[in-house]
Amino acid sequence: MTETMARLELNKFMSDDVPDEKLPSTSRPLKIGALIAIVLLIICYFASDFFISKQKAQILHELKTRQEITVVSKAEIVRTWIGQTGQRANQIVNNPLFRLFAAEINQAKTDDLPRALAEQLPYMQNAITSFTQESDVLSAYLVGANGRAYLASSGASGLSDQQRELAIAQYASKSITTSPLRVVGETLVYDFLIPVLPAQSAASAENAKVAGVLVMTVPASGQIAEILKPSRISTSGERTRFYQISNDNYFEITPTSPPFLAEQASELTNQKPRSFSAKQLEGEPDSVYGIGTIVQGTNWYILQGETERSAFAPLETYALVIYGIAASIFVVAMSVLVGIWLSLRSSNAKAMADQYRDFAHQINAQRRLLGSINNTIDDLISLTDASGRYVYANPALARFVNFPVQSIAGKSDRDLFGDVIARKLTDLNQQVMDTKETASRIVEMEIQGETRILRIEKSRLMDDDGQFMGIVSVAGDITDFIMHQRQKEELGRKTISILVHIMEENDPYLAGHSSRMSELSNAVAEIMELPEATKEAIRTGANLSQIGKISIPSEIRTKEGRLTEQEMEIMRGHVGKAKSVLSDMEIDQSVVTAVTHMYERLDGSGYPAQLSGAEIDMSGRILGITDILVARLSPRSYREAISTEEAMEVFRSNPEKYDQDVVVALDQFLTTPEGEAFKENVKEAAIQE
Repeated sequence: MTETMARLELNKFMSDDVPDEKLPSTSRPLKIGALIAIVLLIICYFASDFFISKQKAQILHELKTRQEITVVSKAEIVRTWIGQTGQRANQIVNNPLFRLFAAEINQAKTDDLPRALAEQLPYMQNAITSFTQESDVLSAYLVGANGRAYLASSGASGLSDQQRELAIAQYASKSITTSPLRVVGETLVYDFLIPVLPAQSAASAENAKVAGVLVMTVPASGQIAEILKPSRISTSGERTRFYQISNDNYFEITPTSPPFLAEQASELTNQKPRSFSAKQLEGEPDSVYGIGTIVQGTNWYILQGETERSAFAPLETYALVIYGIAASIFVVAMSVLVGIWLSLRSSNAKAMADQYRDFAHQINAQRRLLGSINNTIDDLISLTDASGRYVYANPALARFVNFPVQSIAGKSDRDLFGDVIARKLTDLNQQVMDTKETASRIVEMEIQGETRILRIEKSRLMDDDGQFMGIVSVAGDITDFIMHQRQKEELGRKTISILVHIMEENDPYLAGHSSRMSELSNAVAEIMELPEATKEAIRTGANLSQIGKISIPSEIRTKEGRLTEQEMEIMRGHVGKAKSVLSDMEIDQSVVTAVTHMYERLDGSGYPAQLSGAEIDMSGRILGITDILVARLSPRSYREAISTEEAMEVFRSNPEKYDQDVVVALDQFLTTPEGEAFKENVKEAAIQE
């Protein structure tokens, strides 16, 4: 610890003036001193308790936030898994031959199949068996309204009574349902019950009667085990639990250890399972702070929890630091009072000098104690002088920059962090000096081959006379928290990518549409030299522009011919669906605006809000024009594709609808080598179509 810091601590507790009067030689000063000591001790205790309670509340708040993020992410993974499994069934459920076979069986009045159906049975048996083998499904059945399984995949066991009851009940519903988890052998499984409509009926026809029910038995142990695995940022006391809800009771799922599905209801049942609180759980000696959520559309519940001991482990160190500081303040204050009292009572100069020497030793001891406490703190603490040279750095900072703590004094930010980070820290120092207020910034840097993210806070240090002494810096490492946030965002992007891919796979008119839009809109944004934030919104918006169409029935999206007015109204609803999906996924508002404005026109003739002129965001104007261009360059069953020049002429001749600045930028791109290559690729794709 430097001499400057030593002076700062001494000035904090010592008075500049020494009293001249002698204390009365009575017991009254001792009683007053004892009373002061008791009052000061009480104040120190309650102040310490206040700061510790505040830190505990902060720890619980951060724990709740982290667990909410984790449990929602895992629930979304489960929903994606279920959705993908259900999608795999479409290849057989939507097969016209399969639907026709199911309809004819349903019309049979006896249990014995007519000869024509019996002859089809081997073919359909092979089809359903191939489906189970290709789709990682344990077994599949086609169940009639009487509960009889007319088809079953090879090797499938007989239907249970529960499966029959669920299949019969499914005839009253046209939506896909799932059964509760159950144990089969050494694994967990559950059933998908998918209604099969007659071949002549549309998938969404309200008056169509269910012709059959496809029962798919799907393995679940492996997927649930993956979900229960701890993530890279999980603490040693953090754990994910999986439950199945039955009659408001929670039964724990253990996919890798018998009995796999608990026979007795969990203690969680009566402990507010959906709220963040301390819970008593089986197998845990300590209370578990956790929060859970139900996986939408199922009776499954995911709980993310951390043991009380693990959650409050940092609080123990913090409490020691607080109590140490409180004890130091108490001892130093009492030492000052005792020193003054002894000095006033002494009439002998030598005795007074001895007393002050003892007092100085006590101060040094407290200084060492404070220094020891400071050395245990993980935050990076430093003091720099007016020239930017380090006067003091705690051991945490020395470890962070891999310098001996004794060698840091006199060095600059450039010596410790390099030129790039030094410039950022210098700017922050200048901000503190200019505003005379505390300033903070998040800085990402490369240290010892690793990327670390720090939250740095700086403030001025003034002496008792108001003179500037230096800048105090306190930095906390928030790398793990930021990385967790980035992982969540990446998961969201991957989920969206999967949805877009699935949609384009099922809609031949959308194949490659988003990628071509992205190429054109990115080029236009670059030519127009738009702000980086707008470019990012356009890049993301182009890839997500068609996301709402996943809600549009496939028979409308892929219709061979022009849509009716009623069908067009349904198709226009995809914009509202896109806004809802992107908002639920917490996509940036600028991206939502870009996607929802791309169908508006300058003259107010667009949809869904009939915006006009300046009400339409520039990102929406660019995406709207590139969307039309890509669509018109591809042929449809009811029209031929047009050339790029013909499409551009439409934009040029309708300035009341289309932003001409965007049209000019698009024209400019199409004349570049990259633009020429784009047009050639579109021509080749049109020929293939």
